[in-house]
Amino acid sequence: MQKVKEHYVPQFYLNKFVNENGLLHIYDLRQKKFYTQKPKNVCFKKNLYETEWRNANPKLGKYVLVNNIENEFCRYESEFAILLQKIIAICTSEQNPNALILYGKEKEVLFRFVVNLMVRNPLNMDSLALSEMPEKIKNSDEMALFRDVMCKMGLGGADSIYLAAQKNVMLTDEIEGSFPQEYSQYLKKFCFTFFYASNSEFITSDIPVCLGNDCTISDEDKTCLYLVLSPKIAVLFGNYNMLQIHKNRMIKIESEIVDLFNIQIVKHHNYINMLIGTSRELIEKYV
Repeated sequence: MQKVKEHYVPQFYLNKFVNENGLLHIYDLRQKKFYTQKPKNVCFKKNLYETEWRNANPKLGKYVLVNNIENEFCRYESEFAILLQKIIAICTSEQNPNALILYGKEKEVLFRFVVNLMVRNPLNMDSLALSEMPEKIKNSDEMALFRDVMCKMGLGGADSIYLAAQKNVMLTDEIEGSFPQEYSQYLKKFCFTFFYASNSEFITSDIPVCLGNDCTISDEDKTCLYLVLSPKIAVLFGNYNMLQIHKNRMIKIESEIVDLFNIQIVKHHNYINMLIGTSRELIEKYV
């Protein structure tokens, strides 16, 4: 059965931010209004990852490999959800600040989770033009030959097959050398530190990963990446000198520092549509 509502922010992630009634508090940045909603009813788009058959035999149906990408994401999510639960359980106020948080394969899973959140949203897909074929490919002799072969087979839809494959390579790590695989390897070079909000809470958004450059990083690569994991836990990637001794460890931070992190979320207002938190009062502090 086809899944129509395809979530670009996983429900297991959003469930970490619900209130006692199982609802998210949301501030819509476009309409400038607050509302509450269940995780299953936000951060999705109908048929987001699907590729329609065009100029193809009607017997092939409406979509190429229907739900293929969505099913791949669901396969990852059970692994991601288990790791997230472990991180939240370990990073508590009683945590030994010198203790490592993740070991071995767990770090790989964290990297894949971060990249998965980065690539799967509509904004990223639009910026990568995943529903468009590059002119160089569209007008190539190879593509012309592929179209001819597919037509002779009575199938057609050669361009649709190319676009579906393009989405697979850019969004999933199903294929060797895919973008998610390459970027996960790239993250290995960065120091990452977990932060515990001792007397406040983090907010998140419909695009949870904040990616940018920080001129205060002394390293040649000034990339930094910030992701809230729960109302109490966040992780920061970046080769900051002061955080080197806290790599893969947890630091307790006070509300003033939490405020600075939350403000960074709001600063991405040109890219995000909603702020998400456990209470309206929390979000109101920043809007």
